[in-house]
Amino acid sequence: MVQEIWSKFNANERLAAIGAIVILVSFIIGLVSPYGIGASTIALLGALAVLAVLYLKYAPNQTITWPAPVPVILLAISGVVGLLELIDLLRVVQVLGSFGGTYLVAVIGTVVGAAIMLWGSYQEWQSTKSPA
Repeated sequence: MVQEIWSKFNANERLAAIGAIVILVSFIIGLVSPYGIGASTIALLGALAVLAVLYLKYAPNQTITWPAPVPVILLAISGVVGLLELIDLLRVVQVLGSFGGTYLVAVIGTVVGAAIMLWGSYQEWQSTKSPA
C-alpha cells in the first residue's frame, strides 16, 4: 500500500516526504540521546502532518474537500516547521559545547529534514502556481 502511494508522488512530493522521514529518524535519535533532548515535538507533528496530507491526497477511496490547494497546505506546514527548527538551531549554537554527541546529530538531522521538506513543498507550490 505504501509503495503504491509512493509511486504516485511527483518529485517534489517525494522530496517533502523524504524530509519528513529524516525528521522522524532525527526525533528517534533525539529520544535515545543521553540527555533525552534534541527531539523536537513540533517538527515531529509537522512531519507527520505532511505525510498524512500526502497520504490522503493519493489514498484510494478518499474524497476530501481541501480548504486550500494541497501545495499551499504543505508549504504552510513546512514553513512553520522550518522556521521553528531554524530558531532551535540558533539555540543549539549557543549551547553547543554543553551536550554534543547524539543531541547534536538529532538537532542537525531535524534541521536538515525540515529544510528538505520545506524545499520540496516550495517547489511543488511553485509548480502549481499559475503564471500572472
